[in-house]
Amino acid sequence: MEDRISIFFAADDKYARHCAVTITSIIENTASPDRLEFYILSSDISKKNKHNLEKLCCNTSAKISILDVDLTLFASLPTILEHLNLNMYSRLLIPDLCPDRKKIVYLDCDILVLSDIAELFDLEIDKKPIAAIPHIQLPYQEVFAETFNVRDNDLYFNSGVLVIDTELWRQEQYGQTILEYCSNNIERLHFADQDALNVVFWENYYHLPGTWNVETRLYKEKLLGVPQDRQTNGRIESPKILHYTGPNKPWSSENYVPMRHLYARYSEQLSNDFDWLPSNLEPRRCSTPGLLKFIWTCIYFRTSCNFRKFFPKKSTQS
Repeated sequence: MEDRISIFFAADDKYARHCAVTITSIIENTASPDRLEFYILSSDISKKNKHNLEKLCCNTSAKISILDVDLTLFASLPTILEHLNLNMYSRLLIPDLCPDRKKIVYLDCDILVLSDIAELFDLEIDKKPIAAIPHIQLPYQEVFAETFNVRDNDLYFNSGVLVIDTELWRQEQYGQTILEYCSNNIERLHFADQDALNVVFWENYYHLPGTWNVETRLYKEKLLGVPQDRQTNGRIESPKILHYTGPNKPWSSENYVPMRHLYARYSEQLSNDFDWLPSNLEPRRCSTPGLLKFIWTCIYFRTSCNFRKFFPKKSTQS
């Protein structure tokens, strides 16, 4: 077991405070914060925000460093979705940036860690190059398998929470392989390097317990009446990491964002402890039309689910 827990992020200046909220949640819920060392890959974090980030560890023995990255390395690669940017590709460089580390954790910056991160870091991942959490209730699984011609005997994973065996990664030069795959398959990528990661590690990644990457969309689906299986209920009842996936973020969206109150708690803690206020001081609330639309959607889903339950569609034979 390595003594230090190395945690990496990729963030631009706009995401610096959101990354700080994630770090705040990690420090608060870690029994031994002195084991923590944070690394933020960025091309443009301002001096002011660097100073603010460094203050996060002032009350512990944890360490934090900002690593400059050259985003021109990824200039030809797609971002595809509005809430993504070229910073995401810098995570593919992490194992080469820490040659003295055998294992690291990578986290997106739209995450809250609600349990001791040491539990995740110390898990044995059975000599696999990476460990990740498979998606559940995701229709994209079928699209991915068809688009990239992979056998449908593994599960598509979300790349926002990764444990990486850096020795195996460097040995097999996975970073270069994934970047080349992205460059050669731009028109097929739906979720940028996440698709490429899944292609390269299909049937070759360790499946982590689902509670370590609980997407908040699952809470919304439950409210909408989407049927929940035992595995889904297990995740949402005891999340160890909450992941605000998709374009609606708890700090900016005026639409309904599940578990927004938890994000607000750590954001307020950051403001109170380090005087680091959010750029938008007005709390985000659902607009009246947006709230009415969400209520109607809930009623529609629940009604339609019950209708199908009591009046199942009759099968027809030709």
